[in-house]
Amino acid sequence: MAANDRPARLALAAAVVALLLGATGVLVRHQVLATTTAAATAVAAEPGVVPPMTRRFGGGVLLDGPSRPVRIPVPGAPPAGFAPVVIAANGTRLVPAAYDGATRSLVAQVAYPGGFWGGLLDLAALGREGGPAPRPDCAGRAASADGVTVDAGEPDPRAPVWVCVTAGNGHANITLTSNSAVPYRIVPPPAWPGPATRTAAASTSAVQLLGRPRQRDLLWPGAGVTYTVPFGLLPARIRGQADPGPALGTALATAAHRAAGLFGLAGGSGPAAGVLACAADAGAARYTPDRPFADVAADVWAALEPCHPDGGVVVRRLVAADVGAVTSGVAGASPAFEIPVTTSRAQRFTQVLQYRPRAAAVRASGTCAAVSAVSGRHDAYRCSAGGTTYDPCFAGPGPRPRITCPTSATRAVLLTYSGALPTPPQPGGTADPFLLVLADGLQCAAVAAPEVRYACSDGRTVLHEEPDTSGPLWTIEARTITKAYA
Repeated sequence: MAANDRPARLALAAAVVALLLGATGVLVRHQVLATTTAAATAVAAEPGVVPPMTRRFGGGVLLDGPSRPVRIPVPGAPPAGFAPVVIAANGTRLVPAAYDGATRSLVAQVAYPGGFWGGLLDLAALGREGGPAPRPDCAGRAASADGVTVDAGEPDPRAPVWVCVTAGNGHANITLTSNSAVPYRIVPPPAWPGPATRTAAASTSAVQLLGRPRQRDLLWPGAGVTYTVPFGLLPARIRGQADPGPALGTALATAAHRAAGLFGLAGGSGPAAGVLACAADAGAARYTPDRPFADVAADVWAALEPCHPDGGVVVRRLVAADVGAVTSGVAGASPAFEIPVTTSRAQRFTQVLQYRPRAAAVRASGTCAAVSAVSGRHDAYRCSAGGTTYDPCFAGPGPRPRITCPTSATRAVLLTYSGALPTPPQPGGTADPFLLVLADGLQCAAVAAPEVRYACSDGRTVLHEEPDTSGPLWTIEARTITKAYA
């Protein structure tokens, strides 16, 4: 370029500088934007808690700005039976989310700054309510009164009900307690009076539905029903048939309330009574056993809209996406049952037997350091062998007596002991019963313990009182004694 072109060269240089400065400005602006995005999506520390029925899934981000979509990376699609959610408010609240397969992330709209974490909501847990009742101590025991023994047989742990029987004043009280996840419609014998009492576990829908005309005849999970029946109407058979429809409705209403609470859309400990009753009626009206359960559940969920379940559109979409998982707790086989209640004439007196040492199947070496603490018989001692104390043990006649230690009415330990026996009580001393056989089959052995008189063979029952021997048929704490060994 010629010398006289200096003005043009200066103009060109100025244009290049301006272009470079402009480009630098663009790069700097891009760098500032990138820094702002990184700060808004910093990895968040783990939440203080995880909401109920929820587990962590994927990463977490920390947002410092206003309402915006949040995207959280996750290892893959949520497994079946779980709904994608975002855990917010340090683990005390959930935000509905969607899974984006293209980016393998959870996407949710959040309305406030803070930490947010990926999560999975267990849909089956949303609709699960209670569970099978534990076996009552009274199940499988017969009951006697007025010379009559009433028995409902040995319980089957797979049966949908537990049965307990008591007796008195010419009547039997027969209590059925649910051992099922679905309600049962009980069919008592036609001549029986209606239920005397009904009970419901505090965690079940039955609490709010006992008074509803369409639902009060059901035995709900965790609930019980008692029939008081004159002896003259026994023996008899009680039948029951599963009726899952009402439970299907209440499971959906309960799931909606729980989800609404987790999303911050509802409060309280459970759905309103009117919502539960409406849902139970809707489930009863639409349930048929000949259709796929998930299809029936979807129909019932659609029919619940007039019942106004909690949570609105947000929860309706969540439940509808996998209604089969939400109601899985009430799905499955629910067999019918039939329970025979039998009677027999009980004996009218207690057999009082003097225990006679007999051949023993178990032999042991031990010592006898004291007279018996539970029996006043002149041949009764307190012995020990292998770290086990036996009281009473009975010594036979002779200089080297055979020592027999009863462990039940039919079993004993034969003790080998060559030492001298303690001085026995005087002949004619008290011979209180050391072993009782009760009408329900329990055997209760006397023990030398404070405030406990007898310990029974089931490992749970203890008796604190002395036997009532005022009549021919002895009793102890309202239990009939059929045999007493002294």
